[in-house]
Amino acid sequence: MKKNLIYAVLFLLGFTACRKTEVDELFYTSPEARMADTLNFLRKELASAPYGWKAGLATGLKGGYGFYMQFDAEQNVTMLSDYSTATGTDVKKSTYRVSPTNLASLVFDTYNYISILQDPVPGVAGGAAGQGLRSDIEFSYLFKSGDSLLFIGRKYELPLMLVKATQQEQQSFLAGGTNTYKTSFTNVFNNNYVFSYLSGGQNGNLAVELDYAGKRVKFTEVNSSGEVVSSYTSLFYYIPSDLSLVWGSYMSYKGKVIKALKYEGNKVLAVLTDNSTQELLTQNTPLYRLELVFDYNKNFKRIVSGDPIPGVTANVHVFDRVKELFTTSGRTISSMYFGFNNSTTATFYIAYSSGTSNFVASATYQYRREGNKLWLKRVGIDGGNNWTTRATQVAPVDNLFGTGDEREFLLDWAASSSNSVKFPIAAIKSVSNLNNMLYGRLGE
Repeated sequence: MKKNLIYAVLFLLGFTACRKTEVDELFYTSPEARMADTLNFLRKELASAPYGWKAGLATGLKGGYGFYMQFDAEQNVTMLSDYSTATGTDVKKSTYRVSPTNLASLVFDTYNYISILQDPVPGVAGGAAGQGLRSDIEFSYLFKSGDSLLFIGRKYELPLMLVKATQQEQQSFLAGGTNTYKTSFTNVFNNNYVFSYLSGGQNGNLAVELDYAGKRVKFTEVNSSGEVVSSYTSLFYYIPSDLSLVWGSYMSYKGKVIKALKYEGNKVLAVLTDNSTQELLTQNTPLYRLELVFDYNKNFKRIVSGDPIPGVTANVHVFDRVKELFTTSGRTISSMYFGFNNSTTATFYIAYSSGTSNFVASATYQYRREGNKLWLKRVGIDGGNNWTTRATQVAPVDNLFGTGDEREFLLDWAASSSNSVKFPIAAIKSVSNLNNMLYGRLGE
């Protein structure tokens, strides 16, 4: 309390250097007048960028998205986006307004490329029913920094950053530069990198795992023994000059901050906030050892279902097959994984819906481990008996892991023949036939 009083006194004393009118304005200007000033500032700022704005937006379900926007004083906005090839070249015109809410807000009030992301119909953008990709069309203004304006979504509270574009950048956007750069970056990265990383010297490295479908970059700090020290996921979007990380998900590493990835020739570089760069290196195997990072008390406790993974040779892709069977039966899976609960039990977990009702089907396994060897025995199913009633749909799991007999497996990496897969694929392989496996991404 005493310290707070001291700070308050120092704060007030600081006004002795200000003109009296400035002090009067601070204390006597009404909230309505301050709001009006902010709204006028924001309207003028948006419309006065001669070459428009570069923009990056985060979503709650599927990465980040990049835009080019140009606002005019008549409340029209023209827009391009990296959402698809078409949205990268077809200029969309819609309307916007700057309105008072609790904070000054930028509202996109007619359908445009931002609206697609929050479309509640799953078939439009592949989002969740009623939620879309968990993105906003109304954004509260936070502050200006240099040539940038920062907003935050009113519902999902995810950032939108606008940066003034140069004339050259405007020309590149309008000429389809985002599509061109996306294609070129993908070709360079896919053809020259397998498991990429930034060298950290004798103390270890920073694995850089690119997920194109999810528009995410996973940064994993790995020590010299092959153990994971920390892991962080950033969202990204494309503009004509780089693959930019969404503001708020920049990656801090060894005293520097990564804000983007870009290519030069056949090399991919990490771009830092001081605009220096560091070249990514590559190797043919993941930087960390699966048996050291995948356990109930390690960095990763689960193998999770996600977007389909191409190029893996397996008798059955268990996750994908289970999804297909649930879909055919008129049900939708929202979450599915295999995970270690503790030092003795593991679970195969499926959360699904039928109509408006939600259910869980799960099986519990007793396990023991020796290095990368794993023995599993099913010892129970969920109390609601959904595993039994959904026997047809969970058959691929029972065929692999059994229904009560102990089976032996290996923990190993699965290989993909697709050069578009840029993340490790964890697998639990049957020792009787290594092509009988459960495989997927590692999850926490």
